[in-house]
Amino acid sequence: MKDSTIRKKLKRGRDTREKIIEEAIDFFYQYGFAKASTRQMVSRVGMTSSAIYNHFTNKEEILFTIIQRAGVRVLFTLNDTIKKYDEPEECLKQMITRMLALFKESEMRKVIAIFIDELYQLPEDLRETCNQQHRQIFHLYLDKIREIKKQKGINPMNEKVAAFGMIGAMNWVYHWFRDSGPLSIEDIADDLIKLLFSGLMGTDKPTARKQKRKPKK
Repeated sequence: MKDSTIRKKLKRGRDTREKIIEEAIDFFYQYGFAKASTRQMVSRVGMTSSAIYNHFTNKEEILFTIIQRAGVRVLFTLNDTIKKYDEPEECLKQMITRMLALFKESEMRKVIAIFIDELYQLPEDLRETCNQQHRQIFHLYLDKIREIKKQKGINPMNEKVAAFGMIGAMNWVYHWFRDSGPLSIEDIADDLIKLLFSGLMGTDKPTARKQKRKPKK
């Protein structure tokens, strides 16, 4: 078989795989993983079930591929940002901005929704692989917060709470952001940075809880 024929065959295979993933993202987002039957997927993709199973073992592998690829992209974006910005505070702001910038793509917002809503559907080993990615993302934010705390002596807020808060706030944007809405992703990033950093960089110490006095006998 000539090299050109092999390349064409490989390209067709990659194109078919991408088409399956693209349609599955819309399908899982619209109906949920549990309700998305293989038969419906076959009809939606426009190919035979055998053609789909030439690329994926089962429906769970398609879901895993969608979530895992999104994790790879987020990690690449964050690590690239860390390489470009040495100053910890500016770097953390850029990490927030660039992660939110991914949500400009409607497909990425759908994938985040799928990750949050459908991750539990995966078998334990595949779910753990995706959770490992999530822990890597968490630790990139956590390490940067610790750098800022060490450098600037920010308030005694728990760093893990701050990191979880940042990631949670950003992930939830997928739920309510609309391209046609009054706020752009850039607007949201700016306001979210102000909100998060006002707490992170604040100097107010947490108020001590008042101890209830025992009534005098």
